[in-house]
Amino acid sequence: MKIDVEHILDCLDRYGKGELTKEQVNEDLTIDEKVFLIMNQDFLETNEEDFDVLEWLDEEASFFMVVEVNENLCRQAESVLEEIGVEMPDAIESFLKQLVETKQLPVTVND
Repeated sequence: MKIDVEHILDCLDRYGKGELTKEQVNEDLTIDEKVFLIMNQDFLETNEEDFDVLEWLDEEASFFMVVEVNENLCRQAESVLEEIGVEMPDAIESFLKQLVETKQLPVTVND
């Protein structure tokens, strides 16, 4: 995972000043940087109860690309969300179940 925190903060700062739109921020941030923000949501200055991954990303496809790119990373993100008391949105959970059931997302058990 490659994360440039200065790049993230620069994008968020420019968005806050109105220099970038949500779409431009979404395009500028890498998938790893978006996942980092999801896993460290205190950067977003939102209440845990109000946090909605899909709404923040503004595109369902962005999160689903993360699932396709790295299943383990997705599971880690889910684990972190559970640890801080945020439940995975039903849409994401049902999407992941569908991927597993249709064998598009292989699941293995490590002993």
